[in-house]
Amino acid sequence: MALLDLEYDLDEALKRENLSRNDLAKLREPPITGVPTNITDKQLALFLNACGTVEEARKVIKIYYDARRNAPELFAERDPRRSETQKCLQCQDYFYLPLTPKGYHVIFHRLSDYKISSYYFENAIKTHFMSIDACLSKQGPRSGLIFLFDMKGVSLGHLTRVRIGTIRKFFHYLQEGLPAKLSAIHIINVVSFFDKVLALIKPFMKAEILKMLHLHPSDLNMEEFYEKYIPKSCLPSDFGGDCPSVADMHASFKKELEEMRDFLMDDEKKTFGDLKIEKSEEIQNSFKKLDID
Repeated sequence: MALLDLEYDLDEALKRENLSRNDLAKLREPPITGVPTNITDKQLALFLNACGTVEEARKVIKIYYDARRNAPELFAERDPRRSETQKCLQCQDYFYLPLTPKGYHVIFHRLSDYKISSYYFENAIKTHFMSIDACLSKQGPRSGLIFLFDMKGVSLGHLTRVRIGTIRKFFHYLQEGLPAKLSAIHIINVVSFFDKVLALIKPFMKAEILKMLHLHPSDLNMEEFYEKYIPKSCLPSDFGGDCPSVADMHASFKKELEEMRDFLMDDEKKTFGDLKIEKSEEIQNSFKKLDID
């Protein structure tokens, strides 16, 4: 029988993060409009840990479900076997890394196929959110969440595949509805035209998120990076770390997503219920052209 709940040990997590079962119960009563009544204690614990108080957690839980329902192009049709997801996983690397010594999640992403025609922005974001969900399922509530993006292979042409509406939805969910404490965003191999990237995303970023952004050039001093940010024990061998290579970790993550298929699809049903999900070819295959000169 498929496991349809998050996989981490709830009792261990409550003790580790000093969370109260009484507070979990308070998150349920009174019921929150739009939130599934069968939301599990493990899911609630993520929100409580991320927010710190019952009152704030209740607000974020509602935003979490509303944001997902308002972005079906990012949160619906998350079957790992779906052709669009498989194509995305063939062209990009995704996985989460071991917890840092201070208890932070680390989620990695980069292109593996540099062709512009291989990049579909909505599918890339959807798969990135799936990797966050997989990480939280396995590692549970923790001290914080670190994003590690490698920009190697990104070109100006990739920006023509970006949709402003999707950027808006991405940052709304990330900043308002994420069931984790976003702590830092590290971008390595930063491209020379990053100012154009920043011009696209900055209007949707809060000041505190901008402060979390750390840009690292291609000639990055890795020893300094290990000491100040993410230790060798939590990085792939491609970056001098102790973990397996990016290719091997991505391959393992693809298998993990496949194993989570039932959970991901059940979670989608809880989110959307009987709502009609608009599936438009235009959403998947047309992209807003941007002036990037």
